[in-house]
Amino acid sequence: MTSRRLDDAEPLVAPFYFVALLLVATPTIDFVTSVLPLRPSNIEWRFASVGLLSGFLLTPLLGILIAMCTAAMAGQARVQRGLAILNAVAAVLSLVILLMFLLDIVQLRSVVQAEAKASFEGAAVKAVLKHVSFLIAAGWLARRGFLASRWAREGTKRPAAAIIIG
Repeated sequence: MTSRRLDDAEPLVAPFYFVALLLVATPTIDFVTSVLPLRPSNIEWRFASVGLLSGFLLTPLLGILIAMCTAAMAGQARVQRGLAILNAVAAVLSLVILLMFLLDIVQLRSVVQAEAKASFEGAAVKAVLKHVSFLIAAGWLARRGFLASRWAREGTKRPAAAIIIG
């Protein structure tokens, strides 16, 4: 099996980046408009917003993954490095949001009525699992993106799968 060269794939680079942008921007805009007006001092609003955010994380992650694969396919080390930095920032922000969410869960648990406690705890666990999964994926993509961009800068030929697998 021969590997495809950039010349074969070059017509796909711009459309792939555009689709990646759509996969990141569309759910981000949907989420932001869903949580307006912002009320960060309201614990119920924070719990609901972070819970809602957990459902929006996968699609932008897929968009970033497509952009990273496109950059690897096109041999664009700077784009790979930029996306790795974006993933690292996303992982750190996700960790901060997760820690604050855990504090909100502890605070809200005492005021939730007994008949709603099971639903509250189920929603909280589901949101925490989604945030932890996103944190792991974003951190992993950041790490592999830094390595892949280093390989591209050094001229070492690595398969596109090395971004994810190692």
